[in-house]
Amino acid sequence: MTRRMKLVASGDYLHTTGPDSPADLGFDAFREGLFDLTLLPAAPQSEAVPAAALDGVDGLVLLGQYLMEASVATAERLVIVARAGVGVDKIDIDALTRLGIALFNVPDALTEGTAAGALTLMLTASRHVVALDQLTRNGRWDDRQNHRGHEIYGKTLGVIGPGRIGAELIRIVAPFRMRILAYSPRLTPERSAALGAEAVPLDRLLAESHFVAICAPLTVETRGMLGAREFSLMRPDSVIVNVGRGPIIDQKALVEALGEKRIAAAGLDVFEAQPLPAADPLANLDNVVLSPHAICDTYELRRGVLAVIARELQGFAAGNLPSSILNPAVLDTDLFRRKRARLLGGLATPR
Repeated sequence: MTRRMKLVASGDYLHTTGPDSPADLGFDAFREGLFDLTLLPAAPQSEAVPAAALDGVDGLVLLGQYLMEASVATAERLVIVARAGVGVDKIDIDALTRLGIALFNVPDALTEGTAAGALTLMLTASRHVVALDQLTRNGRWDDRQNHRGHEIYGKTLGVIGPGRIGAELIRIVAPFRMRILAYSPRLTPERSAALGAEAVPLDRLLAESHFVAICAPLTVETRGMLGAREFSLMRPDSVIVNVGRGPIIDQKALVEALGEKRIAAAGLDVFEAQPLPAADPLANLDNVVLSPHAICDTYELRRGVLAVIARELQGFAAGNLPSSILNPAVLDTDLFRRKRARLLGGLATPR
């Protein structure tokens, strides 16, 4: 007997849908008769995908919830997880590998949206847009001289993590005639030159940049990379933007640097703890722009990500492997091979 590939999408999809239908966000890409897709009940991204939701499931489309070993330990059929994004710091990859579950992401689909979001934060923070908006709404027109902004034309941009997103940010700021510095532990002068940037040590980047954009993933190397010492190196008129991961910055040290005006402003899309607590001191600062890890979230991006995932899963059902598997060691495990063979042997699609 043949069947369709049973998929579930994590509960944070419905939790973040708002007035839009799932089709508006791109789930119509799964109308292909090959799939039997269910959206799990609404749940915040601070929760883990429940184990019961994965019982009898072949694949999971994961937006931003946690996926721990307890979630997948009893999921005997689960063989593939599609991360609808790039970062995997909330996923127990080792557990997936042990349990014969392949994990892939969609690194290219978020590149343009996140880079454009970083530029948005640069402009919004440097022009004091949030403060000016509040002045206008509150009838404090004559206070505008207290919130005069800074240009980005001709300034120096330092990019920490010039990978896909960092490289795209460098490309789109070209009309602003910015001088570009870049830092990564593995960045070569040749790669940097190809990007139109100068590879420099982190301390020099911080000391010379008017804008510092963090586009790096969270790793052992990047966790806590920017703290009190690093902020002391930065220019008093500098703006720091983070579209990478919150724990790359020591948030307490950042609050102190912003509060004491040792740096001018910040634009933050990510935080040490998410959601940002209502009483967090960042919320009381007038020189910071805050976004709830959504600066890249557009209709086009949502639909594009799901379209990529649908194509990759169609290919998987036809016997191919996704192009960006993050735990390739799983491919050589007997458990993954058995799960995959059972799935392929039962599907209704010709291969």
